[in-house]
Amino acid sequence: VELVMVVDHAAFQYYPNLDRVRTRTLEIANQVDVFFQPLGVRVALVAVEVWSEGDRFTVGGSARAVLERFLRWRRDELLPRLPHDNAQLLTGARFDDVLVGMSAQASMCSLTRSGGVSMDHSVSVLVVASTVAHQLGHNLGMRHDSAGRFCHCSDLRQDRGCIMALPTGLTPGLSFSNCSRQDLERSLRRGQGWCLSNIPEPPRLAGTPRCGNHFLELGEGCDCGLSVECTDPCCNSSSCQLLPGAACATGAACCQDCQLRHAGHLCREPHGECDLPEFCDGVSPHCPPDTFLQDGQPCAGGQSVCYSGACATYEGQCQQLLGPGTAGARQGPGLGGCAEAHCAPAAGAVPVSGSCMASLNAKGNEHGHCGQLPNGSYVACAQWDAGCGMLQCQRGSVRGDRSEGSCQGTLLPGDEDVSDAAMVLPGTACSPGKVCLQHRCQDVSVLGDQQCRSKCNGHGVCNNHGHCHCERGWAPPTCKSPGGSVLPTALLLSTLLGLALALGLCCARRTALHKRLCQLGKGTSCQYR
Repeated sequence: VELVMVVDHAAFQYYPNLDRVRTRTLEIANQVDVFFQPLGVRVALVAVEVWSEGDRFTVGGSARAVLERFLRWRRDELLPRLPHDNAQLLTGARFDDVLVGMSAQASMCSLTRSGGVSMDHSVSVLVVASTVAHQLGHNLGMRHDSAGRFCHCSDLRQDRGCIMALPTGLTPGLSFSNCSRQDLERSLRRGQGWCLSNIPEPPRLAGTPRCGNHFLELGEGCDCGLSVECTDPCCNSSSCQLLPGAACATGAACCQDCQLRHAGHLCREPHGECDLPEFCDGVSPHCPPDTFLQDGQPCAGGQSVCYSGACATYEGQCQQLLGPGTAGARQGPGLGGCAEAHCAPAAGAVPVSGSCMASLNAKGNEHGHCGQLPNGSYVACAQWDAGCGMLQCQRGSVRGDRSEGSCQGTLLPGDEDVSDAAMVLPGTACSPGKVCLQHRCQDVSVLGDQQCRSKCNGHGVCNNHGHCHCERGWAPPTCKSPGGSVLPTALLLSTLLGLALALGLCCARRTALHKRLCQLGKGTSCQYR
């Protein structure tokens, strides 16, 4: 996660100078990284922005209001000048409600929603870092560790909650639970972490380079951690340099036995029907950045379309929130009406009928709406946008199997410290040729040029860069000619370079032979170039 931390003016005033604020913020980010490492996720701080002269927008009111203003500022001002995956605001102001933070649920990699806000509510770096990690966890699709989910973590033995636990008055948790791990894995399988596959370049990392922190920074050839923990046979842990004869360090997807894997080696399997495989280029030890099908490409048997690498369907979203089959019956209060763990087995979660969803989301209240305003009031859905509002689910095996007279949606998780928790995901197909965007049912053409696929001549698909991703045996860029493959550009370049070197060697040998023959000949005039 390439993270940007923003410190508002009120938080800045807590400390004597700018350097102290930056140091504390770096310590918080480093601790957040420590929390996520056991899950296989690294959090890399790429920038700290401190509003030492004044806030860039009004920081005050409810946590929801501050979050919406922050996300709007991030989209309009921060992202265009500083690319990143996620941004978190630390504020010294108190929210009008009882919350200490808020974030947008399952929003990682979103250009408009990937972020959160947290109060700098303690002198302890650990406590504030736990709050920031909690909000970042929501961004990654983690839900709260409610009683009915049977969650556990190592902190429970120390009279602590887990990081994603509901506020209990106990000391904040310092580790994620088994439930958080499952939520994260589910989100990644759905393609919601597509932006996390690339490793930030060393110059982009904030802070002073430090050998032993597992980050490859300026001047380092590798970093396997401290000497007591390093097990990499390719890396000198004391100097953070590759050992003699090593071309790369262990752990990189395109490195094996300290040598680069050959170009064309599969280094990342597609994680879903909207994702594409990636291959080593023979030059870098790292797998190329994740690529996926162009937004708007059909998926789920033509019932939906791809959006940001994921195929969002109503059924899939209901099952993600309430669980498939009998697993969804063992929910706590507020998750379908079950009390404790004494629920009878229930059918899987499915969406209500279209007419029922329209009726519920037209109410414009907490049980059905098309979004919330910064002041917390609900927006009623227009009839044609009802399928893009609040997600309405029910227990049953057939969609819409209840009569219209009993139209009611399941009470979905409504955690106070998250936004968008139970909203239909963007990219969901709301009717033929239309998709949900910004809680409106819009024509699929808003996702961009849908004619790219025709340029691939029936032998490839379009990726998120608008380029043809050719089937094996067909050559880019148009997949029109046989003989190519899905191999990346670097492989093509290395092949051409090899041919050029071979041709040059052949020419050199021919010139040398010609020169030798001229020297042996009598009365022959020879010129050499």
